[in-house]
Amino acid sequence: MTRKTLVLTAIGAVVVGVALSAVRQTDDTLDPIRVAPDSHKVAFENMFVRVLEVRVRPGSVEPRHRHPHGLSVYLASQDTRITVDGRAPQVSHREAGSFVWSDAVIHTVENVGSTEMHVLRIELKR
Repeated sequence: MTRKTLVLTAIGAVVVGVALSAVRQTDDTLDPIRVAPDSHKVAFENMFVRVLEVRVRPGSVEPRHRHPHGLSVYLASQDTRITVDGRAPQVSHREAGSFVWSDAVIHTVENVGSTEMHVLRIELKR
């Protein structure tokens, strides 16, 4: 195999991988953009990350949805009840300005506090 053929094959594999990844993301029925469009907005996206701006009013519940590995940046202090698939609900408090890493998750989130949730969710793409 020539060097040119090897390089072209590698480029083709990368292009197919990126295309399949994009199809998988747009077809995900648990994507928060599809499940909770009132509270989740795409703030930025490229081939490496997707940044969601999330705003949830007090007393509101985000339906069951999925996130890949990523970092959450809390822009407002908030109290939430999070129910991860297969686990008991947990109430947590986050302070404005805090950063939290999380592995891939499927969950529901309820704002049990008196202030609007405001989070930037930086999701890694595979």
